[in-house]
Amino acid sequence: MFNEQSFDAPVMHVVSESPRLEMLQARLRQVGIRPVPVRGKYLPPDSAPALIDLLTRELEIANTDKRLVVSLGREHHTLERSDIHLTDISQLASLPARIAIRQREQQRRREIKLRAETLSKFGVSAPNPQTTQRQRLLWLGNDAPFLNALKSNLKDAHINLVAAISRLTAEDYLESGRFKTLVLCPAKPDDEAAKLLARIKHLPLVQTPQVILLARPKVAPQMAKEHLSQADQILDVGDDIDAVAHRLLALCTEPSLKTENVFALNSAAQDSATGLMSREYLESHLQAQMEQADQLATPLSIISIDLKDGEDLKAVARSIKGLLRDTDLAARLDAKHICVTLPDTQYRGAVVLARRIEEALERSVNWRVIERRQFHTLKTLLGGLTARSGLSTKRSA
Repeated sequence: MFNEQSFDAPVMHVVSESPRLEMLQARLRQVGIRPVPVRGKYLPPDSAPALIDLLTRELEIANTDKRLVVSLGREHHTLERSDIHLTDISQLASLPARIAIRQREQQRRREIKLRAETLSKFGVSAPNPQTTQRQRLLWLGNDAPFLNALKSNLKDAHINLVAAISRLTAEDYLESGRFKTLVLCPAKPDDEAAKLLARIKHLPLVQTPQVILLARPKVAPQMAKEHLSQADQILDVGDDIDAVAHRLLALCTEPSLKTENVFALNSAAQDSATGLMSREYLESHLQAQMEQADQLATPLSIISIDLKDGEDLKAVARSIKGLLRDTDLAARLDAKHICVTLPDTQYRGAVVLARRIEEALERSVNWRVIERRQFHTLKTLLGGLTARSGLSTKRSA
């Protein structure tokens, strides 16, 4: 009784009527979501996602409402706005992963916009992101008829879908760097495609590919949600192969969300010794990140990494950047420290990254992590990263 932790689960507002309301609430609890029924015509004024059951109720969502909206029901629904659409109740099993994927997308877009705004303060205009045509897709799955149908659909768009015969072959292909998109179609929750999905983010790749998961109704609910969330996109596999091919084509030709493709740097924004962002850029951008974190009520953590005299600073910077997400920012804090900002990241997540950086540098590293609190100012936050204490001195010894 006292070990019940459901109050820690993320909240989701549910717009439905009995008896489906009770059934949906039970299904959501099973996947680790705390449902809150919406009785009236308006959603509570907070940022929690909303699930709208189109079979029993519809609810108009204002365009100014920033929350994620999930619709459940008819394929061709009349809801004006829906971020995630589920056609079947069985898809609720993958809902936490789908939400995590969409939240990552939103965070990337916010960070791209924020960095462009910061750069404009240095007198540099950010160019529009260029559409990137990914001509070669790597496929791993056991459904040959479905693969052949997809290849035929994509051929007209000059996109080559290459099939790997095994997980190890697929990993070799990815290490070559020739494929920027990986399409996985598991036929079982533990087959080769599912295993590659589980380990894709941990492979020693120069560039992690965009991962598109083709989810089967009977397979996806049996897969671990932490594995499902490794995908960058989840497409439901139905009878309409043309629709799947059309969505694949759109994903392979949409503008890249990689932040380094969004802006060019100038001398005031870049540190020449490391190739990272400068202290001036860091201060301006971190202030904007703090204001955004307050507005969205999201966490913000920062890491400082000590540098050693005489080491190759550009090599250290490359090692650190290779471990970062699109939304993480590395900058030169001062002569002896590199700083990494991690929006929408709690203290524990920042510690995990700090330890990975230490492993990548293959030496003992004195690092410090701070999760920003309301009382922090820009000065106290950055000052806390380099302040000496008995604990930090002992750690570096």
